Order: sequence, then structure tokens, then C-alpha cells
Amino acid sequence: TITLVDHLARTKEDLRITATARTGVGTTIRKFRGMDRQTLQEEMHVEESQLAPQNMDRLVDLLNSMRSNSSGVEQQLASFMEEAQSSARSEESLAQVVGAIYFKALSDRSFAATAAKLCDKMALFMVEGTKFRSLLLNTLQRDFSRREELQQTDVEQWLGFITFLCEVFCTMRSSSGHPFRVLVCPIYTCLRELLESTDVKEDAVLCCSLELQSTGRLLEEQLPEMMTELLAAVRDKMLCPTESQLTRSLLMEVIELHAHRWSPLEAITTQYYNRTIQKLTTTA
Repeated sequence: TITLVDHLARTKEDLRITATARTGVGTTIRKFRGMDRQTLQEEMHVEESQLAPQNMDRLVDLLNSMRSNSSGVEQQLASFMEEAQSSARSEESLAQVVGAIYFKALSDRSFAATAAKLCDKMALFMVEGTKFRSLLLNTLQRDFSRREELQQTDVEQWLGFITFLCEVFCTMRSSSGHPFRVLVCPIYTCLRELLESTDVKEDAVLCCSLELQSTGRLLEEQLPEMMTELLAAVRDKMLCPTESQLTRSLLMEVIELHAHRWSPLEAITTQYYNRTIQKLTTTA
């Protein structure tokens, strides 16, 4: 499988925690002064339901230290899980943990696979009757419903969302061991929109090509008729004379992979696409 992400994906700044999350103890004490007993109890409950700034700092540092291909990634995942599970004592604080992983995955596409693996390991972790998995799926659903806005305001976040959505589908399983079928139609919709994108055509086609390489087989097993429609759109775009050589090469590889039943292509064919696409991206 071609791993062009290492060559082309643009890593943004490391995850930053908000100024609100860094509010010090002194600010909290000043806020509590002058409150009546009932209000004080309510405010203390809100404070206790959130992660302490130092806990969030440690979680962010652990996320930023992770590298997908590093030999110590499993230990880093275990350290993050231990810290998260000891820190998240409420549904709100668990949502903060989900949000930290999610934001890092969308900001850095090369981290998406590791993030999905981490989410799979934490899927059944529950606080106050709410599972980590439920909060994650709700967040994905929220951003799917606002994907057009995301595409218009931050293309990298849009591409990051689609990449992470596909990685979650490939990695995570339901309690019965099946893929999350609820994600199938949204993924097909996103892949089709990547093909139709006019603003970032080659970046979008590259993202579509990479995700089909990793999810194509599983998607086709779930809804083969939608794959037939998607591949028809891929062929139409590939045959369009106004498309760039890079776009047509990426789509041709997808068509060959499908003809190969999503199995890895022969080494000589893979090398051909590697050389051709690398040449086209470096001379563009």
C-alpha cells in the first residue's frame, strides 16, 4: 500500500490547550468569594466535573509525544489511557478527553490511525453511565452535519475529519465485533464530495485515494451498490481530459486496486505508481 501521507500530509502546530483550561487556582478562589452556600456548591460541582489544568496538560503532552510508527507507541497509548481513566471522573471531563484526541487527529492527519487505535482501546470506558465510544460517535456525527462549513472555513480540518472518520471505521468495532455500519453512508458521502471538490482538487483526490486504499474492501462488503456508484464517478473523473496528471494517476491506481479486489498490487505496479506520483508531486 502506498503511504503518501508521510510525503504530503501537512502537520499543523501541536495541540494547544485553551486559556480557559489553564485557569489557575487563584482565579478559582477569587470567583468563589462572596457566593452564598448554594451557589458555591453548584460552582464547586462544575469545577470538579472538569479536568484539572495539570491533568489536561499531561494528556496533551502525551498526545503530542506519540508517533504512529515509533517503537514505543503502545507504551504511550497505555500511559495516556491510565492518565485519562484516573482523571476523568465525570461525563464532562470524559468529553474533554475525547475532544483532545479528536482535535489532535483532525489537526494532524498522520496521527489519525494512532488516534483511532487509542479510541478503540478506550471505547468501553464509562463515566456516569456514558461510554467513551458514545461521545466519540456523537462528535463525528456533529462534524459530519457541519462538514460543508468545515470545508469552507478550514480545508485541512475537513480533510482531517474525513481521514479520521475512515480510520475509526477501519479500526473500531461494535460490542458484537462488527464495523460501525452507521458510518458507511457518511463515508461514501464524504468520498464522493472529495471527488467533486473544486477548491483543493489534488489534495482532495489524494485523500480519497488513500482512504479507498485502506477502507475500500470493508466499505464494499457493507454496501456494494454504493461502491459501484462511487467507482463510476472515479472513472468519469479519471477520463476527463481537463484533470491533472496527478489526479488521473491517483484515480487509476484506485481502479486497479478495485480490479485486484482491494488486494495489494504487484510490486512492480506499486513501484510504478510510487515513482510516477512522486515525480508529479515534486514537479508540480
